Amino acid sequence: MLPENGTKHKIEVSIRAMEIDDVSAVYHLGEKLFTSDEFPILYRTWDPYEVTEYFTTESEYCLVAETEDDRIAGFVLANMVEKEGTAWKKYGYLTWIGVDEGFQRTNLGQRLYNKIEDTFQKKGARMVMADTDAENLGALAFLNAMGLSARAQHVWLAKTMHKPRKKKKETES
Repeated sequence: MLPENGTKHKIEVSIRAMEIDDVSAVYHLGEKLFTSDEFPILYRTWDPYEVTEYFTTESEYCLVAETEDDRIAGFVLANMVEKEGTAWKKYGYLTWIGVDEGFQRTNLGQRLYNKIEDTFQKKGARMVMADTDAENLGALAFLNAMGLSARAQHVWLAKTMHKPRKKKKETES
């Protein structure tokens, strides 16, 4: 936690592989952080299936930061992408990174990122990729501080579908 004067200090947490018993805590922390009020058209939806899917298919790229009192203070959900025939062949994709508000500005996000980047490197990744909303200035500042930079402008389009109108019954003449 931050001291009352708001200065950074080292927090005592351990970063480890996510376990089955962590899935619920990770989901609930993400539910607090990734709200539809703040990110109404986020193309990825934070839901229990997102967390369980990553845990069951990409567990070696799922990390948690645990406090001394066994509380989950942050997490990373990521995966490795392999594309033969491309210059990079393997890259790490950082999908979700979240830090409990009480632990933000303590370098915990940086520690989580560094751990997942180390994992990517050990597995042969030559690049780390991530994406976020262009207006998510906090995420952009964090990712830039971790050494990621915008490589291209990407436009994401959406259309809200309305329910089809019911056809009026034709009246007999």
